[in-house]
Amino acid sequence: MIDYTKRLYVYWNLHKKTWSVRQSGKVVGHANLIHLKDCRFLVGKAGQARVRREKKKNVHAGVSGYLAIPPFPSSLGCYVMYNPYKHDTFVQRDHQFPAPVTESEFAKMYILNGKPVVGAVKPCGVTK
Repeated sequence: MIDYTKRLYVYWNLHKKTWSVRQSGKVVGHANLIHLKDCRFLVGKAGQARVRREKKKNVHAGVSGYLAIPPFPSSLGCYVMYNPYKHDTFVQRDHQFPAPVTESEFAKMYILNGKPVVGAVKPCGVTK
């Protein structure tokens, strides 16, 4: 059971090909679509270093936020991605020079053609 007063941590599950939802250190469910508010895009530096060293992925990056209840914003501000081999943080997708993204007011996480998609809404949380 999800406690709406506590943050969730959502990450892409490579084995199940879906979003895993964790709260208080325990996986509480899986989702093909989830909306979060007051989002933080987090990357564990030790886990990232391990991925780069061993060339084997592990859970070290995800989005932390509160489960969002409708209504949701109708448009996304930007799409966000993370590649541990290319970036140190989550970044704006489809930009020649991707800017780091650390937070957003809302995030929509879903699956499209079997691949994870993350959209960020107001503001896109781009750091300078």
